[in-house]
Amino acid sequence: MISPIDLVIWVLRAVIIIIILDVIFSWIRFAGGHVPRYNPVVRFIERVANAVLDPFRQLQYRLFRGMGANPLPIDFSPLLAIILIQFLITLLNGLR
Repeated sequence: MISPIDLVIWVLRAVIIIIILDVIFSWIRFAGGHVPRYNPVVRFIERVANAVLDPFRQLQYRLFRGMGANPLPIDFSPLLAIILIQFLITLLNGLR
């Protein structure tokens, strides 16, 4: 039987994979490639990734605006989200 902590860790790892896939899709689109937006799997990946990354994007925007700098063209929210999720996984592994 899987413990609740193991289940949460598994879900957090799945979210990391979804974020990475969303970043790869955005790179493919930026390079002129085609990622079918109407594919249900792609839509699911985009929805989950956006739900996780939107708070980080807002934080990034506020930080740069508060410093008086223009927002950078680089989105650091996936990196910040993955670092936070990895930190949570490490904490949960300590609870086992």
